[in-house]
Amino acid sequence: MAHSPLHYERLRLRHLRLLQLIDEHGSLRSAASALNLTQPAVSQMLKDLEFAMGVPLVDRSVRGVVLTETGLLALRRSRSGLATLDQLVRELDAGQTLSLRIGTNSALMYNIIPEALRLLEVGRSKTRFQLKTGLVGDMVEALSEGELDCYVGRLDWDQVPPRIARLLTYDPLLDTDLILICPVDHPVAGLETPRARDLVGWPWAMPSRESNNRIVLESAMRSTGAAGLTAAVEVSADPNGLINLALALGMLTCVPRVALNEHSHARDFKVLDVANLELSSIRIGFATTAELRQMPEIADLREAMLRAARTWTARTNEG
Repeated sequence: MAHSPLHYERLRLRHLRLLQLIDEHGSLRSAASALNLTQPAVSQMLKDLEFAMGVPLVDRSVRGVVLTETGLLALRRSRSGLATLDQLVRELDAGQTLSLRIGTNSALMYNIIPEALRLLEVGRSKTRFQLKTGLVGDMVEALSEGELDCYVGRLDWDQVPPRIARLLTYDPLLDTDLILICPVDHPVAGLETPRARDLVGWPWAMPSRESNNRIVLESAMRSTGAAGLTAAVEVSADPNGLINLALALGMLTCVPRVALNEHSHARDFKVLDVANLELSSIRIGFATTAELRQMPEIADLREAMLRAARTWTARTNEG
């Protein structure tokens, strides 16, 4: 089946909606009902869409229709675009200016994100910003579904499904190490050269089990031959919460260095230099879709993030 420019020019939004409805219902009859069209009309829409793309988008059987691998890819692309269009319509209906939806990790809310928004003169510019924090997997999924315009944070490509990875563009921003901290009056803080075994037996404020930071820490501990750590408290996707709990409860914890806010708690905790424990660094980057990357507002935001990252890296190296 060859790509048809004529059919492509005739595509409308409802053709793209059709892919969503087929995926949801697995039936052309149900899709037709949702679109308030007859089934023959929907069948013709599907043929037009397949001719426009030049490839089959569904597999047909007596049990209904399902999207092919190519159909699923087309759905991913169209879903992101449709979600962005829906967001624009809501903003225009409400008389709002453009709003950028940014997904990120809580660790970046203390240095990189505030500095980037300061550079963009938030409050004086016409663009508004909606920030959403969460686990990496949730943020990447939301970006691919069109629920976010960009994501700033850790991105482990080997854990990103290929169906999502092919939709994204990526710019590295900075590398940050994982650090271990505890209150200055904790017994481990008084050790001149603590080792991995000295961390065992104490209560920890830990990231949730699915957190990459916890996986890295526990893997590094195992590689030294030390016993497992005791997670007395677990916190999901909130490094600042871990720091506050560790200080309040006299525990140890593990957070990215970029999560430290030098304006608070700096005198209350000690960063531990554990001689035989190697914690891999974290790459922080800026991800968006190929389509959204061309937006001037996204380009400006990306540049502000790069500048903020360079500032933080220089300040950290000087310290």
